[in-house]
Amino acid sequence: MPPEPINFTIRNDLADLPTVSEMLDRVAQGAGMPTRALMQLQVALDEILSNAIKYAWPDGGSHYLRISFDVHDDAMDIAIVDDGRPFDPRAQAPSDPAAPGSRPRPGGLGIHLVRQLVDGFSYTRVDNCNRVTLTKRYTSGLSEQER
Repeated sequence: MPPEPINFTIRNDLADLPTVSEMLDRVAQGAGMPTRALMQLQVALDEILSNAIKYAWPDGGSHYLRISFDVHDDAMDIAIVDDGRPFDPRAQAPSDPAAPGSRPRPGGLGIHLVRQLVDGFSYTRVDNCNRVTLTKRYTSGLSEQER
């Protein structure tokens, strides 16, 4: 029987990101998630959370993000819910490559990276809240060398 989802809340403050990372480490370890899959999920989650914290509330103020880890059948779903302005990260086009000899424009690479690192990436807007769900599939029980 899979464990119950783990739900918690953080402030819209980048200083709270290590708390999420530590929680993901504990949940992934308990689920037998291989190291490589965990690292990929950590990067994707950090990108989604940091974007929400930086851009969801243009007027600033104190807000919260709700996060849920749900482990099932060699996969983990992570849902991130915020009450910020509507924003579907999947709708963002990848940034154009920089011209030879010039620096790339900032932005756009993180969301493209998220698409590469997870197996599922969904968005809904419900009750004036954004809900992004990341899904990472993995095979548990691998030896340390296979991870």
